[in-house]
Amino acid sequence: MKKIHKTKKVSNWISKHLRFSVCAIFELTILLGVLLTYYFLPIFLNYGPGTINSKFDSEVSGGLTYFMQYFIIFIILSLLGLVFIIVQTRDFKNLDKIKNEINSSNTPESKKKLNKIILKCMTLPQSLFLFIALAPTIALSLAFILLGFTSFADVKVIMVITTISVLSASVVYIFFKNVFKTALSYLGNTTKLNQSNFSLTATSVMQISSLLLVSVIYTFLLLYSSNMQEKSDILKEHYTLEVNSIIENTKPRNINELKEVVNNMDLVSTKDAVFLIDNNNEFINFNNSEVSDFFIKYALELSSENENIVYDYYGTEIQGVVIPLTINNQEIKVIVKYDLSSHLLGATLSNMVIILIYCGFSIFFFSRSITSEISKISENMQDIATRKKDSLNEKLPVTSNDEIGDLVVAFNNLQDLTSQHINQIENNQQTLLEQERLASLGQMIGGIAHNLKTPIMSISGAAEGLTELVGEYIASIDNPQVNSEDHRGIAKDMLEWITKIKTHTAYMSDIITAVKGQASQLATSEYAEFSVYDLAKKVDILVKHEIKKALLTLETNISCDPTLLLHGDINNLIQVIINLISNSIQAYNGKMNEKVYLNISADNSNVYISVKDNGSGMSDEIKNKLFKEMITTKGKNGTGLGLYMSYSTIKGKFGGNIEFSSELNVGTTFTITIPLHKEE
Repeated sequence: MKKIHKTKKVSNWISKHLRFSVCAIFELTILLGVLLTYYFLPIFLNYGPGTINSKFDSEVSGGLTYFMQYFIIFIILSLLGLVFIIVQTRDFKNLDKIKNEINSSNTPESKKKLNKIILKCMTLPQSLFLFIALAPTIALSLAFILLGFTSFADVKVIMVITTISVLSASVVYIFFKNVFKTALSYLGNTTKLNQSNFSLTATSVMQISSLLLVSVIYTFLLLYSSNMQEKSDILKEHYTLEVNSIIENTKPRNINELKEVVNNMDLVSTKDAVFLIDNNNEFINFNNSEVSDFFIKYALELSSENENIVYDYYGTEIQGVVIPLTINNQEIKVIVKYDLSSHLLGATLSNMVIILIYCGFSIFFFSRSITSEISKISENMQDIATRKKDSLNEKLPVTSNDEIGDLVVAFNNLQDLTSQHINQIENNQQTLLEQERLASLGQMIGGIAHNLKTPIMSISGAAEGLTELVGEYIASIDNPQVNSEDHRGIAKDMLEWITKIKTHTAYMSDIITAVKGQASQLATSEYAEFSVYDLAKKVDILVKHEIKKALLTLETNISCDPTLLLHGDINNLIQVIINLISNSIQAYNGKMNEKVYLNISADNSNVYISVKDNGSGMSDEIKNKLFKEMITTKGKNGTGLGLYMSYSTIKGKFGGNIEFSSELNVGTTFTITIPLHKEE
């Protein structure tokens, strides 16, 4: 428990100081990259001993030593990276404050702000990876091109920088991913934004290919450096033996004879050359061969300290050997400059590039094969989440004998279990809804009896009236005083009574039909088309007594085409609306002469049914639990099933939704949204 508490404490600190955490990780990574380059560059490029961070270094580099150059590079990269990060994370200035603002004001603006931050948390690690991996290489390449640096040594410098940059970027990506995961957990994000994906395939290729690139370049540079060192040792030994052998055979007596002797010496390459240093320590280029000031300076000042080896400018493939001689008591030195470049290693580099490209494609298709199987599982799980029951019968084939295969098997088992649970839930839901419906019917019985009593008494009165008229008519048959006009009057009165009987029987028929529909079992519910008018009419009949008993008024407003057709079980929808109206009646707490509003409207996509009251409203505690659990404010008189099952009915049987707005002591509005042309 202590470990969990400590981890949570660290996570909260990182989330509250996200910008600082990101900047700190970036700076540490840049520092690590610079230190690695600082150490490895002289090794890979065979810098001559004594040529860095020395008086020699300062003189040949215009006062900027190796350390100073790296310090400047670190400052520039740090500033550029910090500017990039600060700009990219400007929305994370105070994550704790942002979270509180979003939680306190659930507005479209706050949601938009939250989505923007979530998207940044998900994409910024990739952006920073690309920035760190590519920016130094691109900047250095452009600088070298502008300065005219096009030698293979410059290419090797770029290769070293690329290796360190990509390696640093991979490290940064791992740490940044964890940091932003912590931030997303702190924000409580549980949804995926509808934005373009940075796919798992792309992420895998990016990470694996980058490490493969580092390995290939590192291997090549190490081989090249080792090859140069080995070739240098061979040429050094060869030319030392060659010069000593020539001197031994020819025995030159002065420096001029020495020039002639060494000038005729066989050289391994046309790029090789011979020079002399006389007894006054003057460098003599008697053949006007191409030689750099760096090579001359190193030969005169540092070669004696480094086993008589001479190095050319930083990273070049030119070295030399100093061979000391004594001629007529004069100390003279022969310098042989030799070329260490190798066409074979160039071909090796080309082959490595081809292998790298091939491996890149292999990684891509391998990653894609894995992600495609994961995507299929994700799609089927999404179908389950959206209640597409048909998808539960589609088992995924097991195509591999590894962890992916285990995942597919586990998913298929989960499908079976989910199918069983869904069937059980639906059965339980039908039972609960039927119980709730029967409970509501029990409450309606008194009202229905009262509604039937009035038309029955009216029919009974009409029957008495008709009986009297029939008797009167029989008596008038043989009465000569009764004329045709009197007969018409009797017939007219009889028709009036018959019309009243028809009206009352039609009303009774509507009541019986409505009650019969509500009394039907859920298992026998029929999905058919019904009009908005029929829906409103049946609701009015079934709630009339409850509305009248509460001394309230139901105001129905249909602002769409009354003949507009909906598809589904009308009885289920009536039950939901009656439940909402009953809640509105109870929200008035006995207050009389108020109204409950039933409004029905539509657009091209949906029908909207709202039930509104100006009653007591709901507290925040009730609103937070509504539709999520069976909660009631009616004490022992409520089951808590009504709204919970109403929500399930609209979601499951109509593919719609129920939303509400409520303010304490102001009122409540429930709005049912039902899609038109719903496909089954």
